[in-house]
Amino acid sequence: MIVTAGAFASAVQATDQPPILIMLNSCLSAAQLERLVSKVVPFAIGMADEIDDGDAITYAARFYANVANGQSIYAAHAAGRAALELGGLSGADLPTLAWSEDVDPTATHLVKPD
Repeated sequence: MIVTAGAFASAVQATDQPPILIMLNSCLSAAQLERLVSKVVPFAIGMADEIDDGDAITYAARFYANVANGQSIYAAHAAGRAALELGGLSGADLPTLAWSEDVDPTATHLVKPD
């Protein structure tokens, strides 16, 4: 089933507290980022080209681990890309972070450690 961009945006916005970040952890998804950050959420991550499943999983695992440890969105993104490089994987340049003009990814934390 194909989900249209409009239907996806409606689903994301149909909550009392819409998300701050959307990760499109799929091939060629970076093409959607500007639209997402201009109309739907302040932060979005997508892949600039085709990415191997293992690379996508490695990036996401490191990204979410760093978010859970209280790192900023920007630092978590950088750590995810670094994990790909450290692992000798080819997709380190594919994860792409985009954000709205009115937010700062270096100062935005999704989790505040106790």
